[in-house]
Amino acid sequence: MSKTVRKFIPDDIWNLGRSESWFSDMAKMGLHLRKVGLHFAVFEKGEPQKTKYRMDIISPAPTEKQLEIYKESGWQLVTGLKELYIFSSPEEANYPELHTDPMEQSYTLVALNRRLRNQVIALSLFMMLFLGMMLPMFFLERTPILALMEASWFQRPLLMFVEIYVFYIVIRNFVVLRRLKNSLLEGRPINHQENWLKPRLINGAISAFFLVIALITACIPLVEIAQSKSYTLPEASVKLPVVRLAEIEKNSGLEREEWLNIRGIEWGNYVSYAWSPLAPVKYLISEHGIVRNEMWDDKSGSYSPSIETNYYKLLFSSMADSLIYNLMERHVEYLDPELKVQELNSTHFDKLIVAQIGIRKEIFASSGNEIIYIKYFGKVQAEDIIALLPQAFGICER
Repeated sequence: MSKTVRKFIPDDIWNLGRSESWFSDMAKMGLHLRKVGLHFAVFEKGEPQKTKYRMDIISPAPTEKQLEIYKESGWQLVTGLKELYIFSSPEEANYPELHTDPMEQSYTLVALNRRLRNQVIALSLFMMLFLGMMLPMFFLERTPILALMEASWFQRPLLMFVEIYVFYIVIRNFVVLRRLKNSLLEGRPINHQENWLKPRLINGAISAFFLVIALITACIPLVEIAQSKSYTLPEASVKLPVVRLAEIEKNSGLEREEWLNIRGIEWGNYVSYAWSPLAPVKYLISEHGIVRNEMWDDKSGSYSPSIETNYYKLLFSSMADSLIYNLMERHVEYLDPELKVQELNSTHFDKLIVAQIGIRKEIFASSGNEIIYIKYFGKVQAEDIIALLPQAFGICER
């Protein structure tokens, strides 16, 4: 059984009185401080004892002779962290305090206060640069809901959220130390029995929340890679949210038009499956065909219809309408202002919009949390494609 216990430090380590009180209360429960870091403290299990702890800022590092003087005064060095040193003494011994003059003790914090201030300034400049790069990506993006369907885009606001919290922690540490220095300078000694429970519970809950956010942020790209896959679309019937080209054309002369084949995937006829937190199921399905004994109406070559299906199963159905309008903004309104756009009433769909011009037909349909966007090039009318759409909803198989 381990003789040591690691405990997370959810509070500011520079809040000396609160930290000293915490270490003392841990000793009363049989956990005696052995090592401290910015985020964790290591305790050794033992018999409960009443122990005083005092934290002192010493720069430059104390010599062996200085530490011997502390020891002779009743204070044993426990551990250190940079210029922070922690001493302990049995409570019943009632040895003299390390510092009896608060104003004099305030001078020990001057160098540390200056270092933390420089950290705040440097990090402030970094945050200005970071936010200057990140914020335009959100405010200048014409289709923010569509962008958030991508895992990498969803990760960005979480990353920004975590970075802002880290910035807040650095500022909070600086403010805590500065207040302590000013309090000592005004002659008010440190309260070595300051109540630590409530502040640590509050800060611990906040830290735990942001820790979860950070873990989610780190896991998103890993889950995305693990979930994503692409493969050649089978010519046979498949259980996918798609309207097949053969069902639309109903032409016995229709053949699959071969495209570039890379690593076993035929990129003219393929299925790409992806995942994102707001769209756990996403498909991009492309299919190209050719009827060799039939020409386009303009005699430009053999009739070669194609269809591309984008399918989204959203985490929240309330995002469906916004996603449809974002899809239209990206694929129709911005690039093709001459397309005829019409919203149709339907008993099958919550929203149904058709945009078409000539051989190009684009269909946007939603039902609950499912959205299908179809881009078709061919002679078949949009109404005939819409008639086949209901069978594509409610089918999700990877």
